[in-house]
Amino acid sequence: MFKKKISVMVIILMLVAQYAYGIGFAPQVKAAAIDDERNIITSVSMAVYGPDGITVTNSVYEQDANVTLDYNWSLPKNHNYKQGDTFTFQLPEQFQLFNDFNGPLVSEDGDVGSFEVRQNSHEVIMTFNDYIEMHDDVQGTLRLNTKFDKQKISGSTIQNILFPVSGGIQTVTVNFKPSVGSTIEKRGIPGGFNANQILWTVDVNKSLEAVGNAIVTDPIPSGLSLNTPVTVSVYQLSIQLDGSVTEGALLDTSEYSAELSGGSLIVRFTEPVIKEAYRIVYSTGITNDHRLSFTNTATFSGDGQEPASSSATVNVERGGSLKKYSTSYDGGKQIISWAIEYNYSEKNIPQGNAVLTDLFDDSQELVADSLKVYAVQLDSSGGATLGNVLTKDVDYTVVSTSDVHKAGFVLQFVHDVTSPYRIEYKTKAIKRVFEDVTITNTVSDSTYSNQATRLIRSSILYKTLSTVDYQNKTLGWKVTLNSDNYPMSHVAVTESFPFGGLKFIPESLVIRNLNGNVLNPNNYNLVYNSPVEPNKGFKVVFNSPISGLYTISYSTEFNKDWIWAKTESFNNKVRLDWMDSTEALRTIEAEGLFIPRPEAKNNGFKGGAYDASTKEITWTIGANYNGKTLEAPALADILKSGQTLVPGSLKVYTMNIAKNGDPTKGGEVNRNKYTYSLNSDNELKVIFTDTINSAFYIEFNTSLEGQIIGTTIDNKANLYDGTKVVSKDLTASVKIPFGEDYVLKDGTQNGDKIDWSLQINRGQSTVKDALIKDTPSANQILLQNSFHLYPTAVAVNGDITKSGPELIQGVDYSVVITTDADGKQSFELSFAKEISRAYILEYQSLIVANTGDKVINTVHFSGFNGSEISKETSKEIIVGVSSGSGTGSGVRGTLNIKKLDAEDNLKALGDATFALYRLNGAERVLINSLTTDAEGTATFNKIWLGSYVLVETAAPNGYVLDTSEHPVEIRSSSAIQLVITNQKAVEPTPTATPEPTDAPTTTPEPTVTPAPSTTPEPTVSPSPEATAAPTPIPTSSTSGGSVVPTSTSSPVPGVIINDPAVPAGPGIAADLGSATSTDEGTPEQEITEEEIPLGEVDIDDEEVPKGTVNNSTSVAPQLPKTGENSPMPLYLSGIGLITIGFVLNRVFRRRGKTE
Repeated sequence: MFKKKISVMVIILMLVAQYAYGIGFAPQVKAAAIDDERNIITSVSMAVYGPDGITVTNSVYEQDANVTLDYNWSLPKNHNYKQGDTFTFQLPEQFQLFNDFNGPLVSEDGDVGSFEVRQNSHEVIMTFNDYIEMHDDVQGTLRLNTKFDKQKISGSTIQNILFPVSGGIQTVTVNFKPSVGSTIEKRGIPGGFNANQILWTVDVNKSLEAVGNAIVTDPIPSGLSLNTPVTVSVYQLSIQLDGSVTEGALLDTSEYSAELSGGSLIVRFTEPVIKEAYRIVYSTGITNDHRLSFTNTATFSGDGQEPASSSATVNVERGGSLKKYSTSYDGGKQIISWAIEYNYSEKNIPQGNAVLTDLFDDSQELVADSLKVYAVQLDSSGGATLGNVLTKDVDYTVVSTSDVHKAGFVLQFVHDVTSPYRIEYKTKAIKRVFEDVTITNTVSDSTYSNQATRLIRSSILYKTLSTVDYQNKTLGWKVTLNSDNYPMSHVAVTESFPFGGLKFIPESLVIRNLNGNVLNPNNYNLVYNSPVEPNKGFKVVFNSPISGLYTISYSTEFNKDWIWAKTESFNNKVRLDWMDSTEALRTIEAEGLFIPRPEAKNNGFKGGAYDASTKEITWTIGANYNGKTLEAPALADILKSGQTLVPGSLKVYTMNIAKNGDPTKGGEVNRNKYTYSLNSDNELKVIFTDTINSAFYIEFNTSLEGQIIGTTIDNKANLYDGTKVVSKDLTASVKIPFGEDYVLKDGTQNGDKIDWSLQINRGQSTVKDALIKDTPSANQILLQNSFHLYPTAVAVNGDITKSGPELIQGVDYSVVITTDADGKQSFELSFAKEISRAYILEYQSLIVANTGDKVINTVHFSGFNGSEISKETSKEIIVGVSSGSGTGSGVRGTLNIKKLDAEDNLKALGDATFALYRLNGAERVLINSLTTDAEGTATFNKIWLGSYVLVETAAPNGYVLDTSEHPVEIRSSSAIQLVITNQKAVEPTPTATPEPTDAPTTTPEPTVTPAPSTTPEPTVSPSPEATAAPTPIPTSSTSGGSVVPTSTSSPVPGVIINDPAVPAGPGIAADLGSATSTDEGTPEQEITEEEIPLGEVDIDDEEVPKGTVNNSTSVAPQLPKTGENSPMPLYLSGIGLITIGFVLNRVFRRRGKTE
């Protein structure tokens, strides 16, 4: 009994274990991180490419060159790694990643897993599949396509890149080309001010190329000389990545040679091949001191180096040998100050030639004791510092001289002149100056001559405008007489207003003497008309002689209506009459002028401001600025460009005018003081009920709602007194931000995508049938589910920002993506209703370009509102793309679809629609949808390399839809032929009873020719060995799939049949595979079938291939299964427990019987 219990317990234990596994109690085995134990990277190789895509064979690379990294990896022998185990390593920061990417992990025997590269972290993660559990000595190469990152590379042109490998650190030393414009650079520096030599430098081989038999040729220009023997220094030159240089050690003269040959300096490097940069330094003497500019060109050449030249121009600053100018003028005293710069070129001048002759107009005389001679010190930039004053008759002598209408002096230096000097002196007008005149002064020595002039003015009488008061409409005037302090008698000052507009204010007149004291009215007589009338002047008569300066100040009213001449300015004229000391009568005149502000000229002004948030313009009119008296005041303003007056917006305000003329708004005017209306011509008219004699404001708003909004809105207003216009045209032009701006495109790269943004209708025009047509370049794929359209909030200045809620696609707008026969996409966005505001469209496209390619989007906007609207713009982005093994871009392939009847492979099926999706990580991107033609064909052209899935979305009429997915791999430009079949749809018949018949085409159940091992239904054995059963001919089931090609051609494209004697019929069912292109012609494709009717065809066993085809390139990718999901251990345990229980039970029973 006890033994029976033990047996039962063992069996129960086994059942519990099996049940526990069934409900998930089995322990989970987690994937291991191989990098925790070891580094499986054995070595790294690097290939660098030039702009032409060709591998760079020398050792100097561009800083942003494209790079391919091959990581060679190997798993150790007798490893215990499992499916799902990972190895992670870090990509050095010197390499730039533009996006995340992934691909298959390939060994010599096929895929052993996958890899993933993460842009942000620079991590590379290798994940292995179950291949490594069944194979030993697994190794392969992981290829990564990237480029150097200029942002991470700085400093020296020699950079070390560290790659951790299994043996330690693999260091790759890379020499980069510095950022230099040319491999040679010539410069020159003059030897200071008045230089007598130039220091030249020539930097060569700055691009660090390998140059054999390097030579530098430098012709010496005329005006310069090179010393003999030639003296040249050559230095090593350190160059940084940014092109900056640092002079290094001096080279030994044995490493180069220098000679002067044929007027050229020639420097040869003795080293057969130079790879470093060098600086050549030498100096030339200046033999032509009259020449101020020298240009020198050097050429660097050698084996492997195209001749490269660089020029430098050196400008030599020299002081003049002789220069003269006037330093100042005292109009009151009529004195001119003069200066002479002598020998600022620092030449050696013999004493006999050190003579200066200075001549000026004979209306001038030399001011006594004003002549001074200073020694001068010049700095390196030519700046002069005055030194000691030379002593007359010791260091120099001065004698008077004259010429025709000229007077002057001769200055003779006592000693040789070897340094610069400055001579200063003054001249004065001999007689009184009655009119403006120019004085000419000339200085000369034995070689040079130089001239200077000075304009002098009369100081007897002049007039100025002193004050302006727009508030009180008055002007202040000032007359100055006798500034030159001559005796004058019988003095009379007469003021007149020749063009009108002014009215004298008698009580404002004030006369002051030189000391500023007010002159007693008893000392003069003021004569004017009383009462004072506009445009009438006055006269001031002095009662006694004067001998000093006097000023007369007074004010006038000004009024534009008093001007009788054709001018807008106010002119004031003064005449001075007197008798001089010889009792000769003299007369002189002067004028003053007042030019008023535009508001006064126009008697008003107009301005406007646009508020984009409301699409309204606020117009401001300032009218009657001059305060005219108007009996029947009215203002008219025509509203153009479809403006509509905003109801209730018009208001009238008083105007305050400051003394400087600035207007400001005052209080609001009662609405019963005016009325306004709009006529059929959209003319706004404001009529005042009472007489007015002051300035006022009118403000109102207009709206552009419902209009096509342009870039500017112009308006004009006029002020009337009855029917008489009493103002000029008061005009204003308002700029509309983003007017007529219908589309603005922008985009930025975001990993392997581009984020596009399209601002639509920023000007907020009202548009009917608005349509956006966007045409991307062929190297991108639109992401259909990425489209989002947002309304916007508009700021006053027109800037727009997204605001919610987002518009609903299919309700508020529609987006239609089309793909032409060449695979180029475009989309059209149409609005369901007319639009009158701005929108922002955001969407993405997948980049399928190479690094450095241009991705371009062109967008076109069209619509209607009284006239056609059509605008176009484009945006260009240069992209960077990172990729790896199994990924790529730049090449395009073709996918040919052939749709056939499942039972009759010669019958093509039209009207079947297929959608092709590109696999991008976890995303599926719709590429295009095509429908088969009458021949049953559809062709997807110019498909970028990558992984795709083909899905049937609509079956031919009368056929069952193929619901399976067909993986497609585009790996080259070779065309892929994919044949997919459909089963006819069966109409249900309630009374039909399936019975076998002799005709295979009418049999509901498949049959085959009798054979010893024939089964009732066809099956496909997973065993690698073939069964003895006859193999059916390939065909398709209702679910579609791939036909397994064989070596014999078929009249149906893409279908291959073993024996040409066997008619096309049913085929072998196989697991769903993937279509993969290769570089060896048309790839073989495999289409999955489920129900396989057997044809009645006898086939020889010898012609049946053994096993099923298992091509790793045509098998659909599957998610790897890790070890924790395998039930085999528990199955074995259960079988063992059952066996033990059975054995124990038998043993116990026998013993019981024996006992």
